[in-house]
Amino acid sequence: MASPRGITLYHSPASRAFTAYWMLEELGVPFQVKTIDIQKGEQKQPAYLKLNPAGKVPTLTDGEVVVSENPAIAIYLADRYGYGTLAPKIDEADRGAYLKWMVFSTAVVDPVATLHEKKIDLPGFEFSFGAFDDMVQVLTGVLKDRRFLLGERFSGADVVLGGTLSRLLYKKVLPEAPVLLDYNDRLTEREAFHRAADATWPGQFYAALA
Repeated sequence: MASPRGITLYHSPASRAFTAYWMLEELGVPFQVKTIDIQKGEQKQPAYLKLNPAGKVPTLTDGEVVVSENPAIAIYLADRYGYGTLAPKIDEADRGAYLKWMVFSTAVVDPVATLHEKKIDLPGFEFSFGAFDDMVQVLTGVLKDRRFLLGERFSGADVVLGGTLSRLLYKKVLPEAPVLLDYNDRLTEREAFHRAADATWPGQFYAALA
């Protein structure tokens, strides 16, 4: 049976689907969860591939709407259910920076850090997502004198970046720069983060973040 607003999150424990789960918890909207066991390859089953041909989690449905990819899910949810709060309105000055950090978090931070973890550091000028050290410098620079990406205002962009950042700090892929650790501490204090973490991450991982 669908949830009252028709939102279903296709989610797998210990996966990047944490970010979408956290976003839903921040918004406080009703939703149901369908577990897709990626260890058993359920994300490659024909029924799921009809929703997400890439065979990845998360995927979100809301009535007839189907959205995949964490930043797209976050933008959709924040615009529909948190417009003006978690999502700056289209005519607000913060809207541009909000969209930038939504995309930067998964189009730059995640792939560059994943390659770095595998001891692959590509020359930044040859690739659109840049170099690892440049990415770290951008993050530490923007967070140096502010609580959140948009200043004092917490937004959906912090959810998308935070979902990646917490995992990378736990795995010690990112340097333990005080500015990044302090920002992560502010995010992990949020009750919505705790609820999403309880649903997604093994206890040992979560205990290290909390």
